[in-house]
Amino acid sequence: MERTDRLYGGIQGGGSGSDAVLITESGNIVGRSHGPETNPWQVGFDVVVDTISDMVSRAKKDAGVDPNTPLITLGLSLSGGEMTEAQERIIAGLKDKYPHTSTHYHVCTDTFGSIATAFSSGGMVLISGTGSNCQLLNPSGGVAPRCGGWGHMLGDEGSGYWISQRAMKTVYDHDDGFVICEHDVTAVRDLIWKKFQMQDRFDILPHIYEKFSKAKVALLCKDLAQLAQETGDPLAVQLFRIAGQMLGRHIRTLIPKADKSLLCEPGGLHIVAIGTVLIKAWDLLKEGFLSALSDTGVEFTLVSLKEGVSSAVGAAALGAKAAGLSLTMDHAANVNVLFHYKPT
Repeated sequence: MERTDRLYGGIQGGGSGSDAVLITESGNIVGRSHGPETNPWQVGFDVVVDTISDMVSRAKKDAGVDPNTPLITLGLSLSGGEMTEAQERIIAGLKDKYPHTSTHYHVCTDTFGSIATAFSSGGMVLISGTGSNCQLLNPSGGVAPRCGGWGHMLGDEGSGYWISQRAMKTVYDHDDGFVICEHDVTAVRDLIWKKFQMQDRFDILPHIYEKFSKAKVALLCKDLAQLAQETGDPLAVQLFRIAGQMLGRHIRTLIPKADKSLLCEPGGLHIVAIGTVLIKAWDLLKEGFLSALSDTGVEFTLVSLKEGVSSAVGAAALGAKAAGLSLTMDHAANVNVLFHYKPT
């Protein structure tokens, strides 16, 4: 039997994959789908429009809805979606090519969906996965200050790629005699050689240049975290401590731009942590992270989304809000507290 209730859609699009959800006005998720990357600057606008249509169609099918029945609203929280040009091109493409997708559209950057999933009235998001980014969303709206998010050529400090690249640079500088590392590099060097199946030092070059993959380089970070956690290797531990400082500096940079109401919330400033590196390696990052923030005097609570909760939920809420509507949402039920800091 086909559903007849009003449905709202949300898509969270990242650099490695995208999630779609369909939600009722009462906040119940009734349809889901998953798709590939939807950054228009990486894969092209036509591809993104086609992907969005396909994901929504499959989510409608999952919800028992005719694919030709438009959603009330569709919120698109996409990597690369912060520019007005991108927003207008995506919406125009959907209206022209797939007019039955939705009645209303709202496109924004991927960080906003994460914040709207975790918090009801603004907050901050800190991302450390393959790359890194930090964004503040004040309750009053307006321009949303950001720090980072410029990719591996200009930034990504504290990310999986950054940690991995720094490990390789440290070993190669040491072996060259250019900068002698204060710690034994043997264990980290062995990880690099094993990860990239190297027989000699020059075998790294195709992976960094000819066949470069940011995601593949970033995978080394998982092995470095395991080395640090299981053996306490001083170099591996140091890499994560410095990465924690970099991530803490992202937060520090945006604190002066935060609305005072956010700083006065119970638990202080609320920050949603996104990304495997930040969540899985928090114990290694924490010391450096706190060293970058301890003298600010700001209380904060770092939360992570619960398993199975997608930032597409927040994207749907933002889409509804942009159309002057609202969805019922229990934000506290979407998160787990990762860490709470209160100045002494």
